[in-house]
Amino acid sequence: MRLRDFMQAPVYACSPDSGLALAAREMQIHNVGSLIVSDAEEKIVGIVTDRDLALALARGHGPETRVSEVMSHHVVTIPDDATLDDAASEMDAHAVRRLPVVDEQGRAIGIVCLDDLYSYLTQETITLAGAVRAQAARPA
Repeated sequence: MRLRDFMQAPVYACSPDSGLALAAREMQIHNVGSLIVSDAEEKIVGIVTDRDLALALARGHGPETRVSEVMSHHVVTIPDDATLDDAASEMDAHAVRRLPVVDEQGRAIGIVCLDDLYSYLTQETITLAGAVRAQAARPA
């Protein structure tokens, strides 16, 4: 399966100059655990997660702190024509839980999360197990 058929879209983003309170509100409104951080040309410059926000608050940062101070600057991305296997390999190789999906221009058009991938693979395994049980139950 191609990522363009699996990814969560649209992707939600904020500016590196956004405050943590604004980022938290955006995550709440859209019920997501991360935001892509992009510049004025929609180039990905980082990613900020709900965990980043929690750790920033624990370290004494306030709601006005800029996202650029707490975001991850190195963002691993994957093209939209990649497969689920490719996404799983990239997540494993780079130890990331969220993988922005990009178009030919490098703009974020979706995201694949480890939890989504896990849910999909679990359902596929259950379906396969059912097929195996059904085949084994057939008379010879």
